Amino acid sequence: MKQTIITVMLTLVCMAGQAQQLRMSEATFDDYVPLLNAKGYMVYSFDTKDIKGKQLEIGVMEYAGGKEVGSSLPFEFSFSAGEKLVIGLAPSDADSVYVFSFQTDKGEGFTGKLMLKPVLVPGEPAKQIYIYKWRPFELLPTADAGKFMPLVLFGSYWWDADSGVFRFCGDNVIKPDLSSDIIGHIPHFYILGIKIQ
Repeated sequence: MKQTIITVMLTLVCMAGQAQQLRMSEATFDDYVPLLNAKGYMVYSFDTKDIKGKQLEIGVMEYAGGKEVGSSLPFEFSFSAGEKLVIGLAPSDADSVYVFSFQTDKGEGFTGKLMLKPVLVPGEPAKQIYIYKWRPFELLPTADAGKFMPLVLFGSYWWDADSGVFRFCGDNVIKPDLSSDIIGHIPHFYILGIKIQ
């Protein structure tokens, strides 16, 4: 009996020790996402099954000082909707340029460049930095044909004199009518979206 109790206790001690042991596991793609985001890469995926087969015209609208400057695309580009639309943002070799892409699950898409505006460091007029961040838009029911539907905002940080730092914080999701508080602070931004034809 005493031998049985000792054996059971030793087994429990071994099991408790194993439960606390760390083990290496295979990394998944999700494990890389925070690292990619920190390096300036971002992807937004949209389910387009409900509009499958319809023509989508992509749009990239530029805003400066709270006012629309115009389209950043030199020409119109459209493609047929599949079951998924992916919008991606990535840094380029130049600090002042970002790359964007619209891609469908059918292999159709478009890639272009966004020209960034520098943010000045107060007290150091010669020092300029390019620092931008992204936010998704609140998705409303599918827009009327031909009406622009905003999907992703890509905007510059701003200088917060009270805190003495550059910021891009506030709303995590942007309202389609641009009434979100954060909009009033962003000096320069792009809106990436689509028109359903």
